[in-house]
This record gives sequence, structure tokens and C-alpha cells, in this order.
Amino acid sequence: MKKVFTNSEICHVFNEQSQNEGRTSNNSMFFYGNKIYSYGYHYLLAEFIDSNTIVINNKGYSNTTAKHISLIINATRDKKQFFTEQVDTERVYENISTRLNKLPRATKNKEIYISQIDHTLKKYFEFLEYTKKPIHENTGEHNKILDIKKQFYSNLDNLQETIKEQQRKAKEKAKKEIEQKLKDWKSLEINYFRNNTGKDYLRLNGENIETSQNVKIPINEAKRLLSLIEVKNIVGQRVDDRFVVRSFDNILRVGCHNIDINEINYIKNLIQ
Repeated sequence: MKKVFTNSEICHVFNEQSQNEGRTSNNSMFFYGNKIYSYGYHYLLAEFIDSNTIVINNKGYSNTTAKHISLIINATRDKKQFFTEQVDTERVYENISTRLNKLPRATKNKEIYISQIDHTLKKYFEFLEYTKKPIHENTGEHNKILDIKKQFYSNLDNLQETIKEQQRKAKEKAKKEIEQKLKDWKSLEINYFRNNTGKDYLRLNGENIETSQNVKIPINEAKRLLSLIEVKNIVGQRVDDRFVVRSFDNILRVGCHNIDINEINYIKNLIQ
């Protein structure tokens, strides 16, 4: 069984939870069981709390670990994700208090602060409900968060239109950014890009077929998979002995990838 991977690969293998350990060649990332680490045991990068739920540590990180966080977020997007900044009581209170203090003086960023407070509160209480986690520590901070929640949502009706407009603009901006990143990626200018639309893309690069999540599959393996798709025998098959095909109904779902039939046909025309 393969145990040494690239940074991108190890995140996807960890997400599959099909083997107990793995590492990168320089040990910058490694996992044992349900926990994956960045640059040593001092930084728990992420932990599965059940087979379909992961908590990702996104606090107190360096620039290099920030790249690992981005990779693990992308690789586990088929799972239910929580983040330390949204579930740690002390951090949640600190974050929403900071934004509330900035809100009265804000002009351009007012709608952003409102949206961030709303999202953080919802994720915090969603996590408590989901895990049935008792509040043994930081009770003072938790009670303060309860007070903030009550006051914030009592005024939310007056803020809803601002939030909706901010979300509309953010959606438009994100769409344009993804279109540009896809163009850059297809032309081999970048190695991968984060994509929150739920779709993944394919390209031919030398002797490999690559996904927009930077997973590489040899051309011969891609041809084998294409032939299995033709005879409708793709579900349950392993891809390059690493990932399992979960389903195919004009969208190939393998690992955390969702690949549209149009992308599959695009690659088919290039290699056959």
C-alpha cells in the first residue's frame, strides 16, 4: 500500500479514510487514523469526528500551514466541515466581539461584518447541536455569545436587505473569479484552483490527466476508466488504486470529485 504522497494527494487519501497512515516525502504533512498534522504533532490540521464530519483547524497558522489548510478544505468538501474559528467558544466570542465593535464605525464593510457575525453564530450553535457538546469550559464566554445572539437577531430584520445585497455581489464576484481561474488552469498557468461550485474540471498535461484539485491520473488509467464508463461498469471501481467511484449519472463522483460528463467527453476527445 502506498504511504508517501504529494501535499495534494495526501489530503485526498486522508479524506477517503481507506488507510490508517500516510505522509509526504518531507513529512510536512502526515496522518494517523482520523487525524492529520501540519509540520508536526503541535499543529493538528484536521480531525474526523465521525465518518462524514471533519473539524479543520484554521487558527494560529503560518503561511505554509495556510496552504495545507486550503488543500484539506478542498479535499474534504464532500464531508460536513466545521472550523476551529467557528466552534471554539473563546475564539468565537473574540471574533464576533471584534466585528461588533467595528460595525458602528464601518462604511464600506458594514454588510461584510453583518454577514460574518451571522455566519459565525449559526455555525457555532449548529456545531453544539450536531455534536451535543456540553459547555464545561469558557462558560462565561458562552453566556456572552448567547446574549450577543439575542441582541443581534432582534435587529436582524433591519439588516436582511444589506446581507442579501452583499451575498448577491459576492456570488457575482466568485463566478467571475472561477471563470478566470478555470481559463488560467486550462492553459497550464496554475496547478489547481479552489472551486466552490461543486464541479471539478479535467485537463491533459503531458502524460497525465489532471483534475482542478491537482490530482494526477496516468493517461492509460484514464483510458481504462473511459472504457468502463462506456460499458456502464464504473461504479465501485478504484481509480489508480487510490479513490473509489461512488456513482455515475452524467456526473462522475469519485472521492471528493464531481466531474461532469462534458469534461469527461472533452478528455476523451483528446486522448482517443
